Amino acid sequence: MKSNIYKLALITAFAITLPLTGGVAQAQEPGIVAILDVAAVFQRNQEFNTQMQGIKDAAEQLKVQITEQQKVIQAKAAQISAMESGADRFQQEADLEQQQAQLKTQARQAETNLLNREAQIYYATYQKLQSVVKAVAEANNISLVLRFDSSKVNGNVRPEVIKAVNRSVVYNRELDLTNLITEQMGPQVVADSQSTQLK
Repeated sequence: MKSNIYKLALITAFAITLPLTGGVAQAQEPGIVAILDVAAVFQRNQEFNTQMQGIKDAAEQLKVQITEQQKVIQAKAAQISAMESGADRFQQEADLEQQQAQLKTQARQAETNLLNREAQIYYATYQKLQSVVKAVAEANNISLVLRFDSSKVNGNVRPEVIKAVNRSVVYNRELDLTNLITEQMGPQVVADSQSTQLK
């Protein structure tokens, strides 16, 4: 009697798990694997390049301003060194040291602000990239997009060789989304699935 109940419990448990395992198998149907050169998409994106050029221009302006202020401080230092020792010279030297410290602080803060702006530009562009990749992947049954590097390798330059040896993707059958994603990253984010279809 006990053995029959035990067998019935086993059969019931097995029957209950069948639909679950079937569902898992269906959910894990393989999709297409594609590759994407993220660095190339960034390099070809006009909006990103324009914003990054703005950062470079601001950095150059900052460099000019800091250089000019350093020249003023050096000129003052030369004047002070020609002065006779005394309370006035001591006060001017103290003031000049304070100006130098303020200039260093301002330069560091301005550099930090530029780096933060740069990070925000990268982040916004990458967020847009992710949304475009998701739309393309969902429209084309792509289940995985691997990052790869399509740049040419100079065999005589050691860092390039080491970087190439460490690439994640060694071989692919040319399902490269780079050009499509670059187009979709244009002025408008993908609005409909028609424009995300692979050709």
